[in-house]
Amino acid sequence: MQQVNRPSNIGAGNVRGGKGGGAGKDPRPIRDKAWQATAKGSLISFLVQTGYNQVISMASLSPPSSKDFQSIFRFLYARIDPTYVFVKKFEDEVQSILKEIKYPLADQITKSNLMSVGSMHAWPSILAMLTWMVELILFPTTESHLLLQCLDQLDNQGDFDDGTGINDPTDPEKIFFNYLIKAYANFLEGDDDFELMDAELVHTFDVKNENTVREVERLKKENERAEQELDLLKRGESPLVILEREKNSLQLDKEQFIRYIQHVRAKKPNLEESIASLKQDLEAAEKEIASATEERAALQHTVDSQEVSPADVDRMNAENEQLAKTLADIATKLELGNQAVWKSEIELQKKMDQIEKLVQDYNACAYRLGLYRAETAEPVLAAELEINPAASRPQDITSIDMRNAAKPALLRLRTSYNSDLHAAQDDAIALHESLDSLNWAFTEKEDELAAMESRILQLGEQCNEEERHIGLSIAAVKDEIGQYERNIQRISIEANGSLIQSQQRAQKAAMEYEELSRRVTEKRGRVMEQVVKSILELVNVHMHVRSHLAELKQMAEKYHAEAVAEVEALP
Repeated sequence: MQQVNRPSNIGAGNVRGGKGGGAGKDPRPIRDKAWQATAKGSLISFLVQTGYNQVISMASLSPPSSKDFQSIFRFLYARIDPTYVFVKKFEDEVQSILKEIKYPLADQITKSNLMSVGSMHAWPSILAMLTWMVELILFPTTESHLLLQCLDQLDNQGDFDDGTGINDPTDPEKIFFNYLIKAYANFLEGDDDFELMDAELVHTFDVKNENTVREVERLKKENERAEQELDLLKRGESPLVILEREKNSLQLDKEQFIRYIQHVRAKKPNLEESIASLKQDLEAAEKEIASATEERAALQHTVDSQEVSPADVDRMNAENEQLAKTLADIATKLELGNQAVWKSEIELQKKMDQIEKLVQDYNACAYRLGLYRAETAEPVLAAELEINPAASRPQDITSIDMRNAAKPALLRLRTSYNSDLHAAQDDAIALHESLDSLNWAFTEKEDELAAMESRILQLGEQCNEEERHIGLSIAAVKDEIGQYERNIQRISIEANGSLIQSQQRAQKAAMEYEELSRRVTEKRGRVMEQVVKSILELVNVHMHVRSHLAELKQMAEKYHAEAVAEVEALP
């Protein structure tokens, strides 16, 4: 039954679709899955047959969203009362509508159920209510519903049947039949001049024929355009072949990335071992520094406990100068050696990186050439090329004998590719003929390229801006590094000056040591007493401040509570 288009005075208040409202239990097994499936099928069938303008399926009703439920309810109620307009809040209107149409279980459809339609406890009741509305529309029990159904049927029938059985007014037989009726009526009235009617009939058929001719021309053009597209598709390369080729290329790239990841993971244990070794060396160096510090303290204690004569002081100064000079020479040689080793390691690492890059390029080219493809009957090479830097013999560095195995295989492959090249050149001559058919696509691609170039320019400007910011950051870092280097030089100069001054004061310190030792012993006792006294006073002050803070906190909380009470007491 289609929706009534003419204005209707049948309101919701005139529809009576049940026995009366009630809050009893629903006699239908609304919680049963089989019943729910049947109800959903009936609802979907009714909506599809009555012209529901949205996509509906079993999945969309398991359960539906609030938006879908509102759309379905509005559509169903429009079948009951086409003149009704929803103006209030949807949940409130649904409850009032259910009471108006006398839904027996209207009290069970609460506002919370309408707001959460998809919940497990609400959806069975909502589905039962929608099923009841469908039954009310299909099997009306009131005179108003019968009248509504009759009006729908009249709207669907269109014009009154004139006995021809033809409902299309543009049908030639219907046009001629109407002409005969009109001419016969004029003949009965005594009018024998039918020239005007004949001209009108001829004009009607001419207009109809013009529309038919235009439709035929349009169909011919569409047919020609479709044939051209079909011809282009037949002459061009199959999209499936292109996609298959791209898929193979991407699969090869994926395999290459997987092998590279495996290669990097294979390096990871070596790097972890190197890190562990460096940590052990660092711990050993720290232990040596601690041992040297203890030894130095013991030597210093020994030196401090000995009586040093002026001659011993001179001798120690001379030895100190000689040791310092020797130490400087050794440090210079060590630095030169470290630099040489560092340069050698850098050169070695560069060479290894270059070799690894060449090996990766070789393997990539080999995969692109199909040397390792498993789908070939007999692969050109058995395995990919790998390097072993730790090999003891030169011939063991590479996993493949490049001279005796790889080179002959590549020569055979080159011979095969040359023959394929000649065949491909012959095919290229034929492919040039299909180049003209691709020119139309080239124009579209040019527009896309222009858009992409503008996008590239924007990205280039953004990249330049980022580079400028990075340059400023690098300059700031370089300035900071320079400042650190100047500070290091200044500290080094100050340290050298302090060393000379310390050597000059060594003699004086030796003479003053005994006096200072005695004074230090006496002062240590006094200082310990003062420290103990200060600590006790500090603890007392801390406890005093803590108690005052607790009192202040209590007072603040009290004042705050009083202030809150006063504010609340204000009118």
